Amino acid sequence: MVTLFVVLAVLVAMVGGAALAAWRYRINGAFADGALGVVIAPCVLSLYLVSAAMAVVIGWEDFKSAEDDMIAEAGAAQALYWSSTAFPGEEGEVVRGHLRAYMATVVEDDWPLMESRGELSPGGDDDLALLAGSVRGLSVSDTGDGLDRLTARQEVTKLSDARSQRADAAGDQIPLALLVVSALSAVAIAVLPFAMIRKGARTAYFWAGVNLVFVFGTIVLLLFMGNPYNGVLANDAGAMEDAVAAFDRADLTVDRP
Repeated sequence: MVTLFVVLAVLVAMVGGAALAAWRYRINGAFADGALGVVIAPCVLSLYLVSAAMAVVIGWEDFKSAEDDMIAEAGAAQALYWSSTAFPGEEGEVVRGHLRAYMATVVEDDWPLMESRGELSPGGDDDLALLAGSVRGLSVSDTGDGLDRLTARQEVTKLSDARSQRADAAGDQIPLALLVVSALSAVAIAVLPFAMIRKGARTAYFWAGVNLVFVFGTIVLLLFMGNPYNGVLANDAGAMEDAVAAFDRADLTVDRP
């Protein structure tokens, strides 16, 4: 809601400023060809281009980093599930049950909260603690499954680290100062061409309008980019859902005579 209000405010500033500039505050030719056209306008344009480019890069890097972390988290869950198939029946079932419960919480509870509030669910922390406890409580045996137990402990550590990284990523945003600079400079870039148009130049009005639409579009993109789990760039829970589907395939493989 706040983002939509800001978008509308920017649009009103651009359209209202353009109308005022064209109707009442037109810049005379001498000034347009002097300091304004040679120094001020290029500086404002550079400021807009640099700030907008930096914001896009930051948003893209946050998205890709979160995507890579999510794939690694799903891989750790699958590796843990496979490792647990080598444990004695009851212990393996307990670990797999806690792992399934944790992944279900990630998909059903974590993701909606990450999208709407930029945070993780307390239930996920509880389920991960139960999973870690079931792995730490595995008994020592002479069946040659020591490597699988070590792998299981390592994968639980990876899941814990991945959860922390996901919590950090859910709070990632383009810096507010960068958005403010981009929006203010964009308003100036959208309005200035209308103020510099000679009276009656219809073609100039057309291209000034095109410029306004383009600049406004880039600001809308930046404002709706959000965090890596919502907005224009958003990671969905597909990798986690694929991991759960892999659990079912693992069960079929293990149960197969």
